[in-house]
Amino acid sequence: MNWKKVFAVIRREYLERVRTKAFWIATFLVPAFFLGYMAVQFASIRKTSGERKVAVVDLTGHLAQPLASELAEREEARRQKTPGSRGIHWILEPWPVAGDLDRTKDLLRKEVLDKKLYGYLVLDPTLLEKDRAEYYSISVSEFVALEQMERAINAVLLREKIRQQGLSAALGKELEKRVDLKTLKVTSKGATEEKGGGIIAAIVFLAIMYMTFFMYGFQNLRGVIEEKTNRIVELVIASVRPTELMLGKIIGIGLVGLTQYLVWSLVAMNLSLPAIAGMMAMGEAGAPTIPVSTIGYFLLFFILGYFLYASIYTAIGAPFNTDQEAQQLAMIPSMLIVSGMAVYPAVMNNPNGGVAVFASLFPFTAPLMMFLRTAVAEPPVWQIGLSILILLLSTAGLAWLAGRIYRVGILMYGKKPTIPEILRWVRYRPGKALQPAAPTAS
Repeated sequence: MNWKKVFAVIRREYLERVRTKAFWIATFLVPAFFLGYMAVQFASIRKTSGERKVAVVDLTGHLAQPLASELAEREEARRQKTPGSRGIHWILEPWPVAGDLDRTKDLLRKEVLDKKLYGYLVLDPTLLEKDRAEYYSISVSEFVALEQMERAINAVLLREKIRQQGLSAALGKELEKRVDLKTLKVTSKGATEEKGGGIIAAIVFLAIMYMTFFMYGFQNLRGVIEEKTNRIVELVIASVRPTELMLGKIIGIGLVGLTQYLVWSLVAMNLSLPAIAGMMAMGEAGAPTIPVSTIGYFLLFFILGYFLYASIYTAIGAPFNTDQEAQQLAMIPSMLIVSGMAVYPAVMNNPNGGVAVFASLFPFTAPLMMFLRTAVAEPPVWQIGLSILILLLSTAGLAWLAGRIYRVGILMYGKKPTIPEILRWVRYRPGKALQPAAPTAS
């Protein structure tokens, strides 16, 4: 192996792709879409906050005022907890019954359609006895607003029932209190509080690995086919061995992907710094931290997984002349990558269960699932070591196999090769003539 030539191929593959307009358009298009997504989210949050003028048809005669006070108290508590944040300000307007209840509902429906009211609430004693109340509005998909209203109604009804039983009014406040469950992750070094930062980062890293194996693995396949189609490989192969060309191509395309991720990371950091500063200024618990071990395991399994799948895609691309010819075999690594994400829920729910252990040791799902296990739990050290060893051996074996196929297939043109022919290439020794595959019986 002439590493000087490998580095020359790496440089060629990297610069050839990085210098294209398409690369930089794609690199900055993702942050632009991300900014647009954030803008839409902020706009939707602002839309779901603000005033909500709601008419209350209180047939009990004594629940409308306590309900208004309860909603106001909850809003004030929220403001004190998160100063400067926008919430929902409920304005409850008592509405008398005009004639009968059905006629009143018709009048209120017109008020809502004319946008004079946001909605109306009916507190009917017969329905309240069945633990029901009716809320009418144009939009009934605002789950945060509906949950606020529901909790406030339940709190008022609880106090009313306590009052009717002749018990202390303060008892209602005590019964409404809920326990905040503090979660701590048990590790070999003790128990540490899990604030969710590590889990969220692990899911983001998992998505990055998943997309990389797809996108840049397929780029290796297409790169091989394009060079064969343009006959460039015939010139390159005169001075570089096929295995050196394959290794340089895999590493060069991988570095292109890392360059994109570096740009995206810098943009994400610049966008998140104001949010982190705001959290710290408000006296919150602070920005969620990402464990160093999570970053270390991500880099390790990212590299192992990339080389594993890049070798497969390169081996698939070498025998064929068009994308259409390679498409059927290209589904195999794609399905293997998807199978890793298919067991994602099982690994999250039971990171040390049988499914999780198998998925983290099976070489084609191990890069994704063993990384996820290290983030959500602490697998036994022997399992992590065994997973890494299996991945190293599998990657080395597939790279060797890919190299054997690549050295022959890269110069093969003409008809689409059969599977027996490709397997014969693996056993081929330089200087020995290749025999065509035996004709199939008709």
